[in-house]
Amino acid sequence: MGQQPPLYRAGAPAPSGGPAARTQPWTHQHGGRVPVSRRALSNSAAPDLVSRRLGLTRELGWVQKALLLLPGQLPPTHRRGGSHTGNSGWDARQQRALRAMQSPPHWPPTPGALRPSPFPHPVLHGLHDLARGLLFPTYWALDRLLRCCAPDLRPRRLASLCATARTAAALLLLLTCLPLALPGLPLWLLLQVWRRPFCYQPPPHCWAPPAPWRPAAEPARSFGFLSVNVCLLPDGLARFNNLEHSQQRAEAVGAVLLSGLRSSRYGATGCSPPGPGAPGRVLISSLPAGLDFVCLQEVFDLRAARRLVNRLVPALGPVLYDVGTFGLQPGPHLKLLGSGLLLASRYPLLRAAFHTFRDARREDALVSKGLLSAQVAAHRPRLRPGRGGGPSCTSRRGWLGLAALLQAQLGFLDGHRVVGFLHCTHLHSPNEDGPVRSKQLTALLDWAEQFEAASGHGDEVVAFSVLLGDLNFDSFSPGDALEQQHQLFSRFRDPCRLGTRQEHPWALGTLLCTARLRHPVACSPELLLRALEQEEGRQHYLAGPPRGGPRPKPWRGRRLDYVTYRGAPGSPLSPVEEQVAFSTAFAGLTDHLAVGLQLRVSLHA
Repeated sequence: MGQQPPLYRAGAPAPSGGPAARTQPWTHQHGGRVPVSRRALSNSAAPDLVSRRLGLTRELGWVQKALLLLPGQLPPTHRRGGSHTGNSGWDARQQRALRAMQSPPHWPPTPGALRPSPFPHPVLHGLHDLARGLLFPTYWALDRLLRCCAPDLRPRRLASLCATARTAAALLLLLTCLPLALPGLPLWLLLQVWRRPFCYQPPPHCWAPPAPWRPAAEPARSFGFLSVNVCLLPDGLARFNNLEHSQQRAEAVGAVLLSGLRSSRYGATGCSPPGPGAPGRVLISSLPAGLDFVCLQEVFDLRAARRLVNRLVPALGPVLYDVGTFGLQPGPHLKLLGSGLLLASRYPLLRAAFHTFRDARREDALVSKGLLSAQVAAHRPRLRPGRGGGPSCTSRRGWLGLAALLQAQLGFLDGHRVVGFLHCTHLHSPNEDGPVRSKQLTALLDWAEQFEAASGHGDEVVAFSVLLGDLNFDSFSPGDALEQQHQLFSRFRDPCRLGTRQEHPWALGTLLCTARLRHPVACSPELLLRALEQEEGRQHYLAGPPRGGPRPKPWRGRRLDYVTYRGAPGSPLSPVEEQVAFSTAFAGLTDHLAVGLQLRVSLHA
């Protein structure tokens, strides 16, 4: 029989009194001292059923005391200078905390809600892998050919002769690989009928999600959001943006995200955000602190997407990737590339949906751009049981005992599940197609409303609804007048916006000048930060107006990337922006700045 896993509650303070507290051993887990059962420390066999129940009773008693005696929740007679009056407020808080300990609605969601495979049967998945394997040599050869056709902004000797030789070799390679694509393409097109429009990578069993939010005991919590266009196109297409080596850049993007996540763990454990003296709107060279949700755009290359997923899932949590509807679509359109969207979350994902824009034009007609919507839960899911009734995990860091499972039941407000909504998108790219983007904005608002209404059950409390992504229009260009006046900004709040064609003075453009992406300053987060703090640097490294229009003074650049939010009408929870950040952390890896938003969601008094 396996050894009984230790029982602990992550981050719990040491009990201050009682004989059990004085004799209870302690260990360090997740940065805090937590009690460990002596039975778990012994090398004897697992205790019998009666001993287990007695141990659970002791642990449950400490959890109840910690819940009811949290700072700020003491009865008036125990507060400094308190009196015996006002007990009604204490009783109400006590009853609310006790109700939160009752059994929650069904959790976790049914396994079929978000399954890893995008196909309903393993045979279809295997056939799809076979079709992609047959198509890959042709795809790779075509990518080499496009790379030869892309303009090279770095002058070289004998450039034209070398380009001609490379083009001839790539064309010969493409013709050689075409016979493999002939059976692969019809099979791939046929299988798209059964394909779900995204892949879901669940977290490992040892996943350590954020501490569950109990608004009754913790009236406010901060949530961090990040949006960035990483331009992970196939190499041949990335060269048109003066970028290359998408696989290496994907590894570097993942490394930047991981380094930022490690330095901002306080946002994942519910600790306090920066104090009142911290700036509310900042330009930084690192990632914003306290990230909980990351939305990436233009992750078109599937190999690059898998590299990112392999890095993000162990450190962050569940990921949605390879998003889009491929093959023949109504229009008719042939979609050869997905939407390029990738969503990673620290919190459990309950469900997701994707809708494709139907009115794409030009080069975007081959791309399955649309809206990815996801519902997240602000509490911890139940872990899969392992041997001996304990959770199954391959990492010592991931052991969670019965006290942690009880905390999953405490992640509710008055017995209702706390949820949030994320809507990620990337709009039509060509500058001259403003009416197309305006139609897409109208469509995505309708889809967002439908997605949120579909989960409008009485057992849920909505904390926030966030719409983020690359919208491909700015606040001053005359050609973007339709988008600037769209009803989007009456339904979602843009923290950088003052009104139509008006922005806060601290708002910064997010599109970099393509011709200068290889400059040493543009490849260094610290040097680019210093340059963008000056008017001359912004003129030099931020992209100018489309079609060579006049630049407003002072020049702040074109802000194409947005993070907007709203609350839910009638919800007891209210979101307010706490910090907006523009980050140069991905300098040299993409042609966009990253945009971060920190929301503080609080419980109404």
